[in-house]
Amino acid sequence: MSRRPPGRAADGRTVLLAGWLFADLLLLLLVIALGSLPREQRTGATPSPSAPSSPPPSTQPAERGLVLKPCSFTVRTGSAASVRQQFGAQLRGAGVADRTAGFVLSFGTAPDPGPGQDAADKVNSVITDGFSRFEHAPKRGYWKGGPSGKVRIDVFFLAAPDGDTSFPKRCHSSDDG
Repeated sequence: MSRRPPGRAADGRTVLLAGWLFADLLLLLLVIALGSLPREQRTGATPSPSAPSSPPPSTQPAERGLVLKPCSFTVRTGSAASVRQQFGAQLRGAGVADRTAGFVLSFGTAPDPGPGQDAADKVNSVITDGFSRFEHAPKRGYWKGGPSGKVRIDVFFLAAPDGDTSFPKRCHSSDDG
């Protein structure tokens, strides 16, 4: 009976494992490539030459872009009515009360993370209940160090109905510094 030297068995396993690694990487690249294809190519559906390629413009929903710079508002924590009143006044003052929110990030200030995030989450629920244009927007609450009692609300609005994605003129952004 011949025995292999101990180093030979380890070399064979290494080559075998390297082969599986390359197979896994190839599968990952395939998934990425398929995911980056337009929807028509992913489903395999090809439009027939006699059928129109898209519905008439009047029935097709418009794609809505997102304003990439947030409008920032700051409210003092308190009752739900107080937060709604403060936030509504700031929306009207910035001229964006009729705009629809794309998503909302709220930052509750507090010395500790727990109370700060709780304040941000409470403000998010008040906004959801009190403003119909914020109802379907995803909202996330975060903590920001500092004295308790304030929540900064960064709102990323959807594009205006005419497709304009420019930053609203009367808005202030926390990105401005």
